[in-house]
Amino acid sequence: MSAVRVKIEPWFRRTLYLGLFISWVSGVLFFVMNNWITVTGDFGPEKHPWQFNVLLVHGAAAFIMLMLFGSILSNHIPMTWKTKRLRKIGITISSFIVIQAVTAYLLYYLANEDIRVIVSYLHLAMGGSLPLLLWAHIKLGRKR
Repeated sequence: MSAVRVKIEPWFRRTLYLGLFISWVSGVLFFVMNNWITVTGDFGPEKHPWQFNVLLVHGAAAFIMLMLFGSILSNHIPMTWKTKRLRKIGITISSFIVIQAVTAYLLYYLANEDIRVIVSYLHLAMGGSLPLLLWAHIKLGRKR
C-alpha cells in the first residue's frame, strides 16, 4: 500500500490552533464570568460588563472553527479514512465538534432553564476536552 500524505498545511494548522485557542479561552472565560463573577450595579449584583463581549468573541471564533472543520471534513478525513489509522480518535473529535455545534444552538435558542444548565455543562465538557483530544490525535499521528 502506498503512503497517503495527510499532513495539514502550516498556514491552515496555525489558523486552526489560533481559532481553537481563542474559542477555548473565551469559552472558559465566559463560563467563569457567567457563573462566578458579579459586579455591584445600581440595583445590586449584576453580570460583568465584559461578559457580552467575551461571548461575541467566543461566537466569532466558533464560526471560524466551523468553517475550518468543514474544510477538514472535505479534505483531511476522506484522505485519512483510507489509511484506517486513528479512526476512533478522529471520530471522537468530529463527534465532539458536532455536539458543540448542537449545544451552542440549544444554548442560544433554548428557553427551559433546567435543560440549559445541563446543555451548558455538556458544551463546557466537550469544548474543554477538544484541545486535549486534538493534541493526542496529532501526537499519535506523528508517532506513526
